[in-house]
Amino acid sequence: MNNRESMPNKNRTSLTGALTFLVSARLVLNTGYRFIYPFLPVIARGLGIPLTQAGLLVSARWITGLATPAAVRIIGRGERRHRLIVAGLAMFATGAVVTAATGVFAGALVGFVLLGLGKPTFDVAAQAYLSDRTPYPVRARYLGVIELTWAGSLLVGAPAAGWLIARFGWTAPFWAVAVLSVLALLAMRWVIEPDSGSAEGARPRLALDRSALTLLVTVALYSGASEIMFVVFGAWLEDGFGLSLLALGAAGVLLAVSELVGEGSTLVWTDRIGKRRSVAIGLVISALAYLLLAATNANFAAGMATMALALAGFEFTIVSTFPLASEVRPLARTRFLALLTVGMGLGRAAGASIGPFLYEQSGLTANTLVAAAANVIALVLLVSLVREAQPQE
Repeated sequence: MNNRESMPNKNRTSLTGALTFLVSARLVLNTGYRFIYPFLPVIARGLGIPLTQAGLLVSARWITGLATPAAVRIIGRGERRHRLIVAGLAMFATGAVVTAATGVFAGALVGFVLLGLGKPTFDVAAQAYLSDRTPYPVRARYLGVIELTWAGSLLVGAPAAGWLIARFGWTAPFWAVAVLSVLALLAMRWVIEPDSGSAEGARPRLALDRSALTLLVTVALYSGASEIMFVVFGAWLEDGFGLSLLALGAAGVLLAVSELVGEGSTLVWTDRIGKRRSVAIGLVISALAYLLLAATNANFAAGMATMALALAGFEFTIVSTFPLASEVRPLARTRFLALLTVGMGLGRAAGASIGPFLYEQSGLTANTLVAAAANVIALVLLVSLVREAQPQE
C-alpha cells in the first residue's frame, strides 16, 4: 500500500453541496433496496411465487454486483466518477420501472438485475468521489455520513413502503423510487463536478497483494452472514408472531434505529481507533449477537433486541470497512471499491440463497449458527492477514 499512490485532493469548495446530493440520492437507492426485505413475502405473493423463489430474486440482484468492475471499466474508464453516478442512477430507475410494470417473475428478475448493477455502480463512484476530496485520517467521518442512509432508508422507507403497499399494491414503492431517481439525475448537474481531464488519462494497473485479497474475502464472509439473517427477517416475524404489514414496517424501524447507532458510532470512533481495529470490533459484536439470537428468537422482545445488536455490529463493521478499503489502491480507487462490491455481492448472493433454505428446514436457529461461524472466520482472516494503509497526513 504505497503512500505515493495517493491522489491529490480536489477542489473542496463544493464538498458540502456534493455531500448533500449524494446523501439524498443514496437514500432513494437504499430505500429501493431495503424495503424489499421486510416485505419479501408480500412481493412473493404479488408475483405468485414461493418465498424461496423470491429469495432467488434477491440473490440475482446481489450476483449482478459481480459485473460492477466491468461497468466501472467500460463506463468509468480512467476513474470517471461523474459518468458512473449518472449510469448508476439511470440503471436503478429503469430496473424499478421494469419490476413494477411487468408484475411477473421474469420481469422482476430483469428489474432486480438492473437494480443490482445500478446501486453498486453509484455507490463506488460516490465513495471514490468523496475519498478523492477528504484526507484518510478523517475519511470515515465523511463516508460515514453517506452510509447513514442505509439505516435511514429503512427508518423512512419501511413504513412508507408499508403504507404504499397497503393502499396501492406491492408495485407502488418501485414506482416511487423510479421517479425519485430520475429527479436526482436531473439535479446532479448543479452539484457534482464534471470529470476532469486527468480522469481521461492512463490508468495505473490494479495489482492486488495478499492483504488486499484477504480484505475482499473477509467482506464476502461477513456480508453473507448478515444476508443469511436478514433475508428471512420478514418471514420470521410473520410466521412466529403474525405481524401485519404496518407492524412489519414498524419492526423495520426499530432495527433501523440500531443500525443508525452502528453507523453513527463509525463517525465517532473509526478514525480515532483505526479502521482495521474497528472492523474487528464490529465482527466480534455481530458474531456474539448471532449466537445469542439462537437462544432468544422464540421470544419477540428478546429476539428483536438481539437482532438489533447484531445489525448494529454489522453496520459498524461494514461502514468501517469502506474508509479502510478506500486507501488500498488510491490511484485505482473506484476499481478496487468495485472489487469490494464483488466480494460483498458474492457473500450476499450466497446468503440470500442459503438463508431461506436454512430457515424452512430448521428455523432461525440454523441461520444464526451459520452466520456466527462465517463472522468468526472473517475475524481470523482480518487479524492475521489484512494491513491498514498509513498515508501521509
